[in-house]
Amino acid sequence: MQPWLARNFVYRPATWVRGEPVFSLLESYKKSQWWSPERHREDQVKKLGHILRHAAQSTTYYRAIAEGLGIAPSDLNASHLRDFPYLQKQHLVENNAALQAWRLPGTTSWKTTGGSTGVAVRLRKNRWATAAEQAASWRSYGWYGLQAGDRQARFWGTPIRARGRARYRAIDWVLNRSRFSAFAFGPKDLDRYYAQLRIQKPHWAYGYVSMLTEFARHCQTKRLPLQDLKIRAVVTTSEMLTEGDRSLIQNAFQAPVYNEYGCGEVGAILYECDRGTLHAMAENLHFELKPDPTEQEPEAHALIVTDLHNLATPLIRYEIGDRVVPLGADCPCGRGLAGFRTVFGRAYDFIETADGTRYHGEFFLYMIEEARESGVPILQAQFSQKTAKNLEIRLVTQPGYKDHHGAALIERVEEMSSHRLKCQVTVVPQLERERSGKLRLIQSLKSA
Repeated sequence: MQPWLARNFVYRPATWVRGEPVFSLLESYKKSQWWSPERHREDQVKKLGHILRHAAQSTTYYRAIAEGLGIAPSDLNASHLRDFPYLQKQHLVENNAALQAWRLPGTTSWKTTGGSTGVAVRLRKNRWATAAEQAASWRSYGWYGLQAGDRQARFWGTPIRARGRARYRAIDWVLNRSRFSAFAFGPKDLDRYYAQLRIQKPHWAYGYVSMLTEFARHCQTKRLPLQDLKIRAVVTTSEMLTEGDRSLIQNAFQAPVYNEYGCGEVGAILYECDRGTLHAMAENLHFELKPDPTEQEPEAHALIVTDLHNLATPLIRYEIGDRVVPLGADCPCGRGLAGFRTVFGRAYDFIETADGTRYHGEFFLYMIEEARESGVPILQAQFSQKTAKNLEIRLVTQPGYKDHHGAALIERVEEMSSHRLKCQVTVVPQLERERSGKLRLIQSLKSA
């Protein structure tokens, strides 16, 4: 589809129908990126006061916190933020109903998030919050010469259920993008992806770091000229982008590579500018940095965010679980958005079978979420590859879990992998962590 047609006659009307003021917010964010840091702080103080008062007035979870502090919900302001406890993903799972607001303006939508911790979360977002998330993303993609409606090649997951696939086909059409599955692929699939790209001529590529590096390496090995596609930019997300990954992708596509960092619960968090700085989406999120040094990065900080717009499921002082390293100076690009040198902590991997087929971590998370939606009480999951064919599925379960639940999960994974994998389920009290403390969803033969 032509970009102007997709932008003005498909995507823009779709945002109107959904009640999402994406384009008006986008124009506002294009201006606010040049605000001074002081003006951004003033803006955040106002938004923090509003979200704290709303959360205490509209949710059971935060009302109890305000009562414990002895503060009336209507008296809360930004200065009280430090008195609120940190919120972790586990708290979000265990207190999901208590965190949902009962007083909401307008309609909401549900969002299910996964991640390298193996814990899936389902939460609601109001339309203003989803619009703000999209506006921040499109503002940042504009730094790369991109705009809504430009054709996108999306190296991403594909829902397992037919209903989910139909929904995402509709979303992809609205956003003028073609999806290339990162869930299960082999050399023949990668050849097919390249042939499709030659026909579709996308303006940009977007996807998992691990998937894009696999595709780039395959094309280089097979001497498939990705540079002929004349892609303007490659945007990587969801996984840590190393300099080696960046170099490989950039050399293969002959296009600049930019890093996007976010999480499903709060949306886009950081975007890389052309000077290599990762900038905070200050209009949408309040940042707190808790010193958390590592041997390699003594200036690392744990990242804690407060979503300034989500009234449906307020997330206050939410611990992402990843680390950032502040830039420590103003970025030469001139934007007043706080800058960071790097972000790290997420670790995905592939399960590779004997015939070379690779399965991304999200492939398995989709099946765990499918099981949860059918009523299976799974709290966490981890997939540990023992041989090219044998896979152990470790589950942390909740009351009500039965052996037949595990048997059904085994059957589903083996079926979806075309029986390339033979599985066993082990129920454990807690999942194994790496020496660094990171909880890895996938333990492949290569990462062992």
